[in-house]
Amino acid sequence: MPDISQYLPFSRKPQLDDTGTTADWSAEIAATLTGIADILETLSPEEWETPSLCAGWRVRDTAGHLVWRVGTPTRELLGTGWTAVREQFPNPSVNHAVDSLSRRAAEAEPDALVASLRATAAEYAAGRVTGRVRHGITELTEVVVHGLDLAHPLGRALDVSPVALGAVAVRKALIAPTSVKAVVRRRTLVATDAGWRVGRGAVIDSTAVNIVLFLFGREGFTPTGPRSPAA
Repeated sequence: MPDISQYLPFSRKPQLDDTGTTADWSAEIAATLTGIADILETLSPEEWETPSLCAGWRVRDTAGHLVWRVGTPTRELLGTGWTAVREQFPNPSVNHAVDSLSRRAAEAEPDALVASLRATAAEYAAGRVTGRVRHGITELTEVVVHGLDLAHPLGRALDVSPVALGAVAVRKALIAPTSVKAVVRRRTLVATDAGWRVGRGAVIDSTAVNIVLFLFGREGFTPTGPRSPAA
């Protein structure tokens, strides 16, 4: 089974020569954004209103979040974020600010949201997104997880590279809440369809998507997949 740590300078791998590692996920971000846009382009008006896996957000809101969070230039992103936080004084909340800005972006017409995502994908594909923070693992995580958030309830398959899914999973396993860390300390979650694993201990076979959605605490997901209604 391939060791994805060769791609992950942030993982707990031995201290060896890191010249072959990568912190630039531009190609994977571009490909995933394109896949998201391809899905959204086919939706009916009713499907845009489908609840996503991200609690409280519709598919439309999740798409709006990606347009704002990934597609906004860094200076503007910081500016709009700070303004949104200040608007909430005396009880500021970053989470509420992100929610507000994402919903605001989601008010655009569906065609405009799709076009914005495609334009952002093109920027990443052309290598025009500069600054490590904007093409690193955090940005990849935003795109992969929220892409799955909107695709899964629609019954659509989002094509994400196995290495990108593995990178997102490993990073989350390192910083996950205690309840999730308790699982990966005692169990090895094996993505049988992607050639990677996270954790230690007895093996639990699953798919890469199920593992990622479990690690990110999506409601109803266990390490082996969605929990049945009767569970």
